[in-house]
Amino acid sequence: MHPPLRALFFVDVPHRFAGAQRSLLAALSRIEEHGVDPLVVFPGPGKCVDRYRATGVRTRIVHAPPALMTFGKVHLRAGWWHRGRTLARAVVPYSVKLARLVVREHIDVIHYNTPRGILAAGLAAKLSRRPAVLHLRGTVPFRGALWAAAQALADRIVLVAHALEGELGAAARARATVVYNGVDIPDLPPADRARAELATTHGISALTDPAVSVCVSLSSPVPFKGLHDLFEAVARLRDAGRRLLLLCAGEGQDRRYLDWLDALRRRLGLTEVVHMLGYVADPLALLAAADLCVLSSVDRVTINLPDGHVIEGASNEGLPRTILEAMACGVPVVATDIAGVREQVEDGVTGHIVPQADPAAFAAALERALADTDWRRAAGTRAREIARTRFSVPQAAAGLATALRRGE
Repeated sequence: MHPPLRALFFVDVPHRFAGAQRSLLAALSRIEEHGVDPLVVFPGPGKCVDRYRATGVRTRIVHAPPALMTFGKVHLRAGWWHRGRTLARAVVPYSVKLARLVVREHIDVIHYNTPRGILAAGLAAKLSRRPAVLHLRGTVPFRGALWAAAQALADRIVLVAHALEGELGAAARARATVVYNGVDIPDLPPADRARAELATTHGISALTDPAVSVCVSLSSPVPFKGLHDLFEAVARLRDAGRRLLLLCAGEGQDRRYLDWLDALRRRLGLTEVVHMLGYVADPLALLAAADLCVLSSVDRVTINLPDGHVIEGASNEGLPRTILEAMACGVPVVATDIAGVREQVEDGVTGHIVPQADPAAFAAALERALADTDWRRAAGTRAREIARTRFSVPQAAAGLATALRRGE
């Protein structure tokens, strides 16, 4: 029998608890069953650290220099002089600190949850002579030397979808394996009770009206999530006489985009239809009340603001967790054709897949789904069974454990 594999999981984003962090935590909840002893390391405190600790996972904060705690793609926009200084003054010293922890804790392998993480601390694996495993959870927002360096630092690569294989160079592809994310199958309250509780919590009285359809978006309000396209689609349905609500959960950081998005919501007359709920700790409470779950992401987007500023966004979708959670709850989806969506959704059977950035097509798919109660019921049942058999947490944990042990 193998001794436990001592694995350090470096989670570089301590302040967010989004899809990448949720998916890793789900796998870690069952990974000890597969002979892996996990230690999760964060570069600072935050919401994600608190959520991991609440589950009993062993965690450690190894404080990073301020330069490594800068987010929002600041380093991507900087010049090479700035990057070189960050490497010398932040990346190398922090990697030395992390490598010492690796040796002290007798760690066997280091897992990096994002390309950003391996760029920030991948040298720790080289310094401690441990294998580095990169988890690629979505399309990469940068190319060139930085992405080449991230691939070179990884001895093994885990992809969450076959759709991401094209992100890798030929040499890296040979070191890659696909492990689907996992999701638990929850017990949910009846929809009418879930709606009543949400109506009280968020002050949305229309939720108690059974004639009102409820769509849920679990996407952060960032440009590539395409919420502006979704708003246009919802406005079309409203104008055609459909009574519906769109509940949007998620938090964003770009104030200019958030203000523009809210102005669009008001201009379209959707203030009583589209409700921006911000961060929601329990998305299952929304899905329990939903007729449909929606994902409107696009590969790339450019938005020209009225003040002359230009906002650009690029997708990092891989195997959208929004869809996995909807499937587990038996909620059919309408989603754009992006990344690994076709590996999740059986088009026309468990949901509808539509072209990106096409509000008319999105509206038509929404209306087809909302108009057919029997289809929604059958689609939800089939989606839940797929979640149970193809995207289970035990399967995700077993696949990750196997990837960590590869090459032993």
